Amino acid sequence: MTVTIVIPARAPRTAKTRLRGALGPADRARLALAMLDDVVVAAVATGWPVLVVTDAPSIAARARRSGARAMVVAARGTRDGARRGATRALRDGADAVLIVAADVPCVRPADLRRIAAAGRNHGVVIVPDRRRSGTNALYLRPPSRMSPRFGSGSFAAHRSAAGADGRVLA
Repeated sequence: MTVTIVIPARAPRTAKTRLRGALGPADRARLALAMLDDVVVAAVATGWPVLVVTDAPSIAARARRSGARAMVVAARGTRDGARRGATRALRDGADAVLIVAADVPCVRPADLRRIAAAGRNHGVVIVPDRRRSGTNALYLRPPSRMSPRFGSGSFAAHRSAAGADGRVLA
């Protein structure tokens, strides 16, 4: 089975806006880039195809230097970027996608493999954020199984859309 990892990534100048009160624009951009680099390195280390979907040519170039493919699109947010990445992966022959947020801290290749392994028995695997409001990762088999949703409330939306075939992983 072919799994493509899709990483939606915003331009660094628009990332990490919730930290506006604690960090200036340059520090937020550096943090976003460092987190993206960690996620891309972990994804590439799985040996699976990795597609970074971004609105920033600089992010696309950075992803390519790390061994990922990249797609520059004028996506309207993470949800749209994830949807476009899943569509592209399906068109390129993927049987499943693992959509991973660009700012998941401390992600390791083993974590990504564990999610995909759970996907062998479930068409949808959801990894919620620590507050169980948002979604850190979403596995879909096939990639068109449902429309990805990200942001506040996305965990509940994914669970509802997944139905009985959904699995939640910590």
